[in-house]
Amino acid sequence: MENRYLYSRHPFAQLVLIAGVTIISFIVLMVLAIMVGMLFLGMPLESWLSISIDNPESLPILKYMQITQSIGLFVAPPLIIGWLMLRSPSRYLSLDKTLSIKSLLLVIGILIAAIPMNNLLMLWNQELRLPNFLAGVEAWMQRAEENAAQVTTAFLTVSSFGGFLVNVLMVAIIPAVGEEFFFRGMIQKTLHRWFKNPHWAILVTAIIFSAFHLQFYGFIPRMVLGLLFGYLLYWSGNLWYPIIGHLINNLIPVVLTFFFPEQFNPADLDQVSAGNGLWLWGVAGTLAVVSGCVYFYRLQSIRQL
Repeated sequence: MENRYLYSRHPFAQLVLIAGVTIISFIVLMVLAIMVGMLFLGMPLESWLSISIDNPESLPILKYMQITQSIGLFVAPPLIIGWLMLRSPSRYLSLDKTLSIKSLLLVIGILIAAIPMNNLLMLWNQELRLPNFLAGVEAWMQRAEENAAQVTTAFLTVSSFGGFLVNVLMVAIIPAVGEEFFFRGMIQKTLHRWFKNPHWAILVTAIIFSAFHLQFYGFIPRMVLGLLFGYLLYWSGNLWYPIIGHLINNLIPVVLTFFFPEQFNPADLDQVSAGNGLWLWGVAGTLAVVSGCVYFYRLQSIRQL
């Protein structure tokens, strides 16, 4: 049974509610995480006060907080909003539909084909420079990018299979589920009701999604992925497809850096060069992604007849 008062409010009012629920969820879960860590997980107050990415002893706490942050920001708020709006988070988030094996395999293929396309976009993005009067902003962006790369390297550099499984959960599963719940399942749908135009809703959501990561030299490829995930939801009406696609995108670097550390150094994941046929592979990947999307759209159109 839906809450007609909340569900019939203007989308802007719903966005305000989403912001409020997200802030409260984040604060509550972070406080609970610190309390649980101190009382039950052997994480004394001194260890919380001396957290540093350069200190290997801080990594368990940082990973613990990263998981908690992702749940507090992205997983819990959409579930709460879904319950408040429709008393059914699965229906609100479009999780109540079955998957087609053919469509699922196609989504996996599209995301694999998107790797060289993203590399080409990454190269182009990294070559963009701001005007001289924004030199200070560009310097800040470079520092933010370096800090993000340092955190990524520290998180992905593991030697045990247990550490690998933690990374799969922290880097691949929770972000894929949570970010799709939040951005596509909640924000995109709310903007769609506001704009009355699905394409504007998908575009604005993709921009917000990319900007939220604060990694500006990967802004364009991440925005394009956001567009892809947005259209997968719009065409199918099923959030599981963008979740699976997002999971594949996140899982690939985790797997490669663990099983092939010499060939795929975590510190070099975001560094691309124009060599090794990058442009050829990038164009081929783009064509494959476009073709896959056209086929996916046709499959969904046939299923809806």
